[in-house]
Amino acid sequence: MKLRPGILTFPTVLALSAGCGSQPGTGAAGTPASPAVRAQEPPPPPAPTPQPGLRGRHHEVNSGNFDLVDGIAWTARDGSGTVVYGTSKPIASAALAGSPCPMTEARALTSIRDAGWVEVTLDARGKSRYYSAGTAFGGTGREEDVANGRYWTSTLALDSGRASGQVEHADKGGFEFNLAVLMPRVTEVSESDKVGGKRSDPAGVTPAEGQVVAAYKKVRAAALKRDLRGVLAAQGFDEKEIAAIRALPGIDADLAVYSDRFLQPGKTGEIQTYPGYGAVTGEGVNSKKAKFINFYWFTPCEGRLVLTNIYENPQ
Repeated sequence: MKLRPGILTFPTVLALSAGCGSQPGTGAAGTPASPAVRAQEPPPPPAPTPQPGLRGRHHEVNSGNFDLVDGIAWTARDGSGTVVYGTSKPIASAALAGSPCPMTEARALTSIRDAGWVEVTLDARGKSRYYSAGTAFGGTGREEDVANGRYWTSTLALDSGRASGQVEHADKGGFEFNLAVLMPRVTEVSESDKVGGKRSDPAGVTPAEGQVVAAYKKVRAAALKRDLRGVLAAQGFDEKEIAAIRALPGIDADLAVYSDRFLQPGKTGEIQTYPGYGAVTGEGVNSKKAKFINFYWFTPCEGRLVLTNIYENPQ
């Protein structure tokens, strides 16, 4: 609270005798007190710093309405800047710090949790050319390009290995963040890179068709058993990560929903492979006997394949 400016007053002091020195509030010769003792307006408080983590709100007719409660930040190895990724459910972000590909694992967890997400890539000035958001299923992802008009503002401060700032969209909400900046060992493609046409992994990793099918079958078998550890281990999550993910509130209920996206009999069909991605179709019905042909998208990460998206295709 700011002090109200006014006159500094002193209590009256009775002199013991008429010749007992100068009166309070005066100098030795009876002059006014120094200005240094007068009341001063305090300096303005420093600007608030976002609390550790990521918090905010997203609302949009296609991608949905959700709070943002967790997230990660990492340095894009292609030099495009600092990528900030927020999610509507906890994804054990602290446990992903040692991952060679935290963005890939974060996407896999977003899918398992059926969560909403928002992503921006901030340059050195804190500006973002693209703004993307969506939900894990239903084809609700949306991207916006600055060429079509920038409807958002953003800031970024980098200090001691942390990124802090905020993103505000004119129509879709926003968030503030204060996150450790992770350093992936694997070059990962952000949503803005996909929109910009840079879909290839610079390392040129193209999974073999047999690898994609084998990864799909392993994840599917564990998911149908509702074996969370098996689902994660099949994708190469380590024991520390698995323990943190299994402790997330509501994860078992999310896994039950996730498992229903693996169909019966789940026969594999079309297979696609190219640098940085691999996909396979699975055909059959879900627990409600609704027929689907789903696409299961995998992303390479140091010799393993991580299931980062399931595109549901009802028949």
